[in-house]
Formats: sequence, C-alpha cells, structure tokens
Amino acid sequence: MRISPTSFLCLCVLGLLLMAAGCTQSEPDSNASTPGSPEPNYTSNETLVAFVESAVEYARVNGKEKALAEFSDPNGSFVRGELYIYAYDFNNVALAHPFDPDKIGVNRMDELDAFGNPYTRQFIDAAENGSGFVRFYYVNPAHNRTVESKLGYVMKVDEDWWLGSGVYTGPAPTPVQTDAATIPDLTGNWTAAMAGYEGNIGFTDYSTVTMTMTVSEQHGRIFSGYTVFTTANGTETRTAIAGVIGRDGRTLSTAEQDGGYCLGEVVGPDELELVYLQDGEQYGVAIDALKRV
Repeated sequence: MRISPTSFLCLCVLGLLLMAAGCTQSEPDSNASTPGSPEPNYTSNETLVAFVESAVEYARVNGKEKALAEFSDPNGSFVRGELYIYAYDFNNVALAHPFDPDKIGVNRMDELDAFGNPYTRQFIDAAENGSGFVRFYYVNPAHNRTVESKLGYVMKVDEDWWLGSGVYTGPAPTPVQTDAATIPDLTGNWTAAMAGYEGNIGFTDYSTVTMTMTVSEQHGRIFSGYTVFTTANGTETRTAIAGVIGRDGRTLSTAEQDGGYCLGEVVGPDELELVYLQDGEQYGVAIDALKRV
C-alpha cells in the first residue's frame, strides 16, 4: 500500500485518455448529432455520481425486485438522455439493463474494452470498495459507433449487488498497432515526482515521501514487480504488483497485492504517468511522473 502523510496512497495508474463505463455496446442513440451540428455537451462527473446515488437510494428504499424492474424499463425513471442504470451482482452477472435485455443473466467478468483492458473486473474492484470511477474505451452509437473515452461510476447497494452508469467524455486516441516490436519494455527501476490533493490537508507535493517502482519481470504484455514508498525517517513499505500493457501499446492495467487496481499510460520509453484516485471519507488524488533510472 502507499504511504502518504495521511496514509492514503496506493498505486493507481491512469492513462488520462482512458475511458469508462456503460456496461454494453447496445446503447440508445437518442443523442445522435446531425451533420454540421455542434458537439454535444458532455455530462458532468457530479451529475453522473448523483444519478447513481439516487438509484442506489431507490433500490434500498423499494427493494431489489421492484428496483430491477424499474432499471430494466427503457421508459422508466432511470433513463435520462445518455444516462441509464445497469445492475450486476459481484460475479459480474447482469441483473438489469434497459437497452440490452439479452445481457441479463450473462456473466461478463472476462469482457475487455476496445483496447483490451479488463474494465468489467475494474467495475467489481470499485464496487467492492463501496464506489468508484472506471475509465475505458467503448463505441458511441451516437457518433457512428466510433470508439470514444467513457467514464463510469459504480456503487454498491449491499453485499450482493451493485449499480452503475456511464457517460462519454471525448474521442479516444488512435490505436497503435501492437506486436512484439511495439510492446514497450518496462523492466527496470522507476522513480517518481508526486503531487496531489487530500481532503484534509489540501494540495501537497508529498515532500516527506518518495516512491520507486521496480518491474522485475515482463513476458510480452504482462509484467510484475513491486513499489516502495519511503518516508523521511527511512520507513519503507513494499507492495507487490502485476500488470498488463494494453493492445494499443500505451495503456496499462495493474493489480496490487494489498488490493486495488490501476490504470495508466506509457508516455515514452523512459517515462510513465501514474494517477491515484481515492473517493470516500479519505478522498484524494495524486499524480506520479515516473522516470526510468
């Protein structure tokens, strides 16, 4: 786990162009634009979170059976423009979806996004922590089914199931052809300059903490290693990690021994950008600019 002045930092990797969340490719095209029309205004993160929170409250007040029926109704109260609610259990079996009823009852645990990232597993990780955002690449039916960045927000209802919704946030980068010659070699040691924000202390450069990451082994797109966080008094915390490089040759997904997942980006042959996000009472963010040493 990460060490920080308030004990929050665990390594979390974000490619700022990664996308997230809606849970199916069969989405409504009611927001489709016409040629020559201005680009639509994207839904704010605050609106997305409030929408999911209202659905969770509805489920807790009205019970699971009634809530699932409402969430699966394309004319129901939880379909608002591009926003709609999907429901899953913690095995990633779909319980409700207003626009793709054929997915209900289907296990989607191993489904990948357009660039090969295991976004459905990331939904589970976020929901198990109570709530959280996931970014990934997905087709947008309103824009001729082109792949775009999507942001999803999921929230646990109880120990059996969770709800989510998602919004498109802009164009995806052009995919990079990946083969043995284009997969980056991440093995070696990396050090980071860190900056962030914590709810209880405000903006910080984490001047009392240093971070290093070691990628000790890589087999194709899969790698493993560990991170070390060192405080000013010399105390070290070491955490094992494993990760996957996306098929675009740029994006990263990692898992940590102590729990959690990470998303990120290869900026260059000797530079990575890692971004940590934490919601809840100990909310905060951190950007790690890692350079190979």
